[in-house]
Amino acid sequence: MKTLNSLQAENERLHTQLHRIQQKLDNSKYVFDQIIDFSSQLGVATELKDVYRSSLHLFKNLLDLDFTTLFLVNPDQQSCTICDTIGFSKSLIGSFTVQKGLGLPGRVLQSQQLETVEDFQTEVRFSVPDVIRENNITSAIAAPMIHNAKVFGVLIGHTKKKRLFAEEQKSLARIFANQSATTIKNATHIQSLFLSEKQLQQKTDEFETIFENSMAGIMLLRGGRILARCNQRLADFMGYDTPVEMVGLGMRKFHLSEQRFKEFGQRYYERLVSGEQIQVEYQLRKKDGQPLWCLMSGKAIDHSSPPDLLKGVVWVVDDISERKHMEEQLLNGQKMESIAVLAGGLAHDFNNIITAILGNLSLSMATMDVEDPGYSYLAPARDASLRAKDLTRKLLTFSRGGAPIRTLASLVEIIEDSVDFALSGSAVKVQYEFEDGLWAARIDPVQISQVMQNLIMNSKQAMPEGGNITIHCSNFSQEINTRELKKGNYLKITISDTGHGIPSDVIDKIFDPYFTTQNFDSVKGSGLGLALVHSIIKRHDGVISVVSSVGNGTTFTLYLTAAGESESIKDEPEELVLKDGKGRILIMDDDETVRDVVRQMLVFRGYDVEETVDGEGSIALYQANMNAGTPFDMVIMDLTIPGGMGGREAAREVLKIDGDAKIVVSSGYLDDPVMANFEEYGFIASVKKPFEFAELGEMIRSVMMDS
Repeated sequence: MKTLNSLQAENERLHTQLHRIQQKLDNSKYVFDQIIDFSSQLGVATELKDVYRSSLHLFKNLLDLDFTTLFLVNPDQQSCTICDTIGFSKSLIGSFTVQKGLGLPGRVLQSQQLETVEDFQTEVRFSVPDVIRENNITSAIAAPMIHNAKVFGVLIGHTKKKRLFAEEQKSLARIFANQSATTIKNATHIQSLFLSEKQLQQKTDEFETIFENSMAGIMLLRGGRILARCNQRLADFMGYDTPVEMVGLGMRKFHLSEQRFKEFGQRYYERLVSGEQIQVEYQLRKKDGQPLWCLMSGKAIDHSSPPDLLKGVVWVVDDISERKHMEEQLLNGQKMESIAVLAGGLAHDFNNIITAILGNLSLSMATMDVEDPGYSYLAPARDASLRAKDLTRKLLTFSRGGAPIRTLASLVEIIEDSVDFALSGSAVKVQYEFEDGLWAARIDPVQISQVMQNLIMNSKQAMPEGGNITIHCSNFSQEINTRELKKGNYLKITISDTGHGIPSDVIDKIFDPYFTTQNFDSVKGSGLGLALVHSIIKRHDGVISVVSSVGNGTTFTLYLTAAGESESIKDEPEELVLKDGKGRILIMDDDETVRDVVRQMLVFRGYDVEETVDGEGSIALYQANMNAGTPFDMVIMDLTIPGGMGGREAAREVLKIDGDAKIVVSSGYLDDPVMANFEEYGFIASVKKPFEFAELGEMIRSVMMDS
């Protein structure tokens, strides 16, 4: 009986033990399943915050904890900081840091061993933070999160009730902490890859946006200098409808010649291979064969050393044709300015020479009888001198388009003379239509003559086989102010031809300086002519317009301001009739030949004459004669005195001495603003070099009579 009881007791013991083992196995299987499920769920997680939170939840459930906290080691490896927690305040996340060796997480970080606390009330190994007491926490378990033999973080669980953690629980904490470390590391790597892919896609999208919307053309060249890709901007200014048309074309297609293609490669290959960024201004060939100035910036896309050019070279191409056009205009303008300075100096010297020649000729002719045999020799010389005078004026007007020297004039004679000269020897016929009673105009006759000659030459060249030009001139009154024409009286001139006409895409540019018209027969050879015409009319406060179409001829319309009603054209002086004068005149001129001929003219006319070579001498002589009671009745001053005081400054000083002084300005610089607006500078009149005997005498008599 005793043996039976013993066997029964042993059986119950074994059954109980087996039940306990089964419970442990079931519990271990549950834990294992939970960890496997945790790993499988988080193995593909990309958001770290989700991995942190899932780790803490499972750790809390597995060990029946009240609080769970995840510390991650900082980059300095000397501290760790809370990255997530369940139970504690969220304000601790990212802000609660523990140094290595301090506190429970610090001890684990230092020892790399699991630590437990049975009761924080009796803990003496480290100082207990206030947050533990504030949350009535009694016990804790802390396991190191080890990955690749290094502590990655610390996983801590807290309980409010006192707890003595069993070895199985400690072992479970170690396993779970290490598994969490691996899972978090994997998630970190996945998130990094995901972010990299996302950033790459973002950069790709940004590049595509920049590529397609860039104001510059972009092209990618690959092996053999073949265009692999380009944007719409490049296609636009190269004359192609879409980039697809250009893809696959070799760069030979875009160079102006085979030679230039080879030279470009020879010049820049080595520099590209060296990794240098190339920047060059270069002419490419458009689809229609026309050259296009471009600013090209290129660099190999391979960052190896040396780069493999077969992988590609990116070129950024900007259309700089407009800038080049402006630079050409500026260069031409500078050339013209240089010509203007040279022409001005030459014209001044030439006018002084012609003044001496023309003055002596006219003086000689004035003293001779027209029947005198010598008179017939002098007259042609005088005519030649007058043509030289006009030539000088034209040179100045062409080179600089200076301010007009206005006089009251009739347009009829100017128009007829200019047109007849321009059409000399031509098959073109002209018809004049001048209204009766045309108003006079205050204009520069030479400049307006040049306007007419340019317009007529333009029409003549549009009719190489001959044709008809009709010139109509009439009075015109503008009743109201408009943008084109102010209210007032004008002389309206229309010049119509039966030529080829001007294309619509050209007509708006014909007045632009340096616009080339060589490809259009209707305006062939006009060069600076039409730009100069526009400049002269504008300087006369006038308006010019053009109407034309291919095959229907061209009509230019000019409006020139009419003179006032009280102004009338005076008869030309009787050039060779002697009229004596009386008075004292001071001449200031640096050229001895000019002083000599002017003195002879004036003495011959009966005037008392004295001479000076510069402004300082004129001022001193004028003051001396004022003091002596023999003042001058008139002073004729040269505007420009090289190396000395000129007429402008001298006149100002003389007027300080004598406010009633009658000072006339004389110059061969006909485009100087002082000559055009002499009254603004204190002068009473102007006389343009070269001048004749009668012209000078008439000016003096006019000034004297007005006085």
